[in-house]
Amino acid sequence: MTRKQLILDAAITLFSEKGIEATSVQQITEHCGISKGAFYLSFKSKEELVYSIIEHFLNNIIKGVDQAVNSEIDPSQKLHLYFKQTFKILSQYTGFAQILMKEKIKTISEELIERIQYFVNLSNENLAKLLIEIYGEEIREKLYDLIVVINGMVQAYLQIVFDGKLVMNQVDFSKLADTLVEKTTIIATQSQLIFLQQSDFTSNNEIPLSINQLTEELQRLQEVTVNQLEQESVTLLIEELQASNPRVAIIYGLIHNLQNNNQFNWITLMIRKYFS
Repeated sequence: MTRKQLILDAAITLFSEKGIEATSVQQITEHCGISKGAFYLSFKSKEELVYSIIEHFLNNIIKGVDQAVNSEIDPSQKLHLYFKQTFKILSQYTGFAQILMKEKIKTISEELIERIQYFVNLSNENLAKLLIEIYGEEIREKLYDLIVVINGMVQAYLQIVFDGKLVMNQVDFSKLADTLVEKTTIIATQSQLIFLQQSDFTSNNEIPLSINQLTEELQRLQEVTVNQLEQESVTLLIEELQASNPRVAIIYGLIHNLQNNNQFNWITLMIRKYFS
């Protein structure tokens, strides 16, 4: 485990127990058994740490949803995997999410809000593709109502956890996924009334990062990875992105070398979207 990951894990634990504002850098370093100097080598401030935790959370969600949507399994099993992966990942952050919802975090930047919104839009797009693959074109007219209902069910079950009525690490994720698949199937195949149209649901989901921004983000991540293959892949990836005619096959090959490091999930997704 890297020092940065050690700090992230400790901060998530302490923020969940004490709250974000009430947790000091000193408490985090004591929990990790490192010096304050070591902390500031990884994060410039506590605000940057909070940003990194939220981004780390989004990265894991993106990876889980991506695996479910693009996995080479029977379409009927994909929705089960989608729900199971979503709750499994969210279960790791329930305490922090509760604190984040309750506290007024002044340090969340517009850039992060933009990324969160982009993630929500992307997640809805992936879910739409998955639902069409499973239930066919005949559900297209009620697709947007269905997405809202699915998101509502996920949020409702999470709220039960937040209220203390369920302990997330004791939940049978497979059974919960089966329950939600059954309800989704009933609504998808039996419901008749339609409220939302595509025009009500569309949003500006342009790629938020330019080539220069992609390069800057890669350079930042290169500084925190200790893996030589990843460092060399990032160097080559930056060179390819800045070329007058970037070779997409080369870029995708280099991205593959970064897939086992969750810190690169977001940026590699942005690169894929840029060249798709």
